Amino acid sequence: MARPLLALIAVYLPTALIPLAGAVASGQPVGDLLRFPLQARGFDAAPADWAFTLSVYGLSLLALIALVWLSRPRQPGAGSADRPMQQDRWPRFVWLAPLCLLAMIIAIDGGAGNAAVGLFTLALLLVVNADTERRTGSSLLSQRRGYFLLLFPLSLTAGWLFFYWLNLFVGLWRYPNAEEAVPFALGKSLDYATLLPALLSLRQWLASFPSLIAATNRGLRIASDPSTAAPADGWLLIGLAGIGLSAYPVWPDGLYWLMIAAPVLLALGTQILRGQSTGLAGIQRGDWSRPLLSALAALLIIALTQLLNLLLGKVWVYALPLLGGPMLLQLPLPVWLLAPLPLALLGLWLADQLAAPFRQRPQQPPFRPGSPLKVPVVDLSRDLSRNRNRR
Repeated sequence: MARPLLALIAVYLPTALIPLAGAVASGQPVGDLLRFPLQARGFDAAPADWAFTLSVYGLSLLALIALVWLSRPRQPGAGSADRPMQQDRWPRFVWLAPLCLLAMIIAIDGGAGNAAVGLFTLALLLVVNADTERRTGSSLLSQRRGYFLLLFPLSLTAGWLFFYWLNLFVGLWRYPNAEEAVPFALGKSLDYATLLPALLSLRQWLASFPSLIAATNRGLRIASDPSTAAPADGWLLIGLAGIGLSAYPVWPDGLYWLMIAAPVLLALGTQILRGQSTGLAGIQRGDWSRPLLSALAALLIIALTQLLNLLLGKVWVYALPLLGGPMLLQLPLPVWLLAPLPLALLGLWLADQLAAPFRQRPQQPPFRPGSPLKVPVVDLSRDLSRNRNRR
């Protein structure tokens, strides 16, 4: 348990302290930065720059082409023998989802937009777990309930630190309708607490479809294992993260992307230094399913929550400096291409740290009411007669 905790501290502590130290060193008024809730940006965002926009669009397109080319199936399929079992009964916990949706409607009526988004995400992960268990016989919720429940507080701390705290220094999104601190804190806590469980639940649900697994686990085999990279690679990632966390006062409108990506770089760097498997483990065998299905799960969460955000009247509003061009659900197109994979890798890293103490424990089978008990019956008289005959 100590090693995963130290790994979390190694990422959490620099993320919390380095931006604050950079603000103090640059003479920025800390009181203006640490606004709660963040209703307005402390400084005006730079207008769209076409050189920056074209560069980001070109990078996004190249990244998409490279990822599709690397992960496209090249090896023969393994057949259809391993398809999941078909079950008709929904598990009982699925009935909690309508209750969450009812609570979401009440929250919307009360103007608690962040709480409504969190309740929607909670209902989504319950339905996804229920459908996975209905079709395969098990789910993340039923396999390890203790692990599943601990995902919520871990997601809560990560959300406040990696999203809200870092955003205070770059101001990429704000909450224009958040007026009171306590309701905002409670609603946003519920929202953040459901993100990691939803990501892992959606990933498991996607992996339960044989066609998706077959499309992502037969890609190009990478010659070297990313999890066994040299320590110099780990230090390079940590150095880039340090630059992103500390250099934003120099050019906040141009380096915001590096600051937001800093936790992912720190996580990958520490994993490489410790010789651990990263979220990219498996691609040396051509198996791209873990990062790609996790990225697809992150993309679904972004799309659904952003759609709900717009339907609720803009609970939060994005303002990405220097980036223009076409928008989808009021997000620039490169965000849809570049954001899911880093978010997925960060979520996988968090899940791996929490899973370490549970790896030696047996999984808990799903509860099946009404199953008969098999009691072995031993005929003692027959055994006694056999022993006498032998004598």
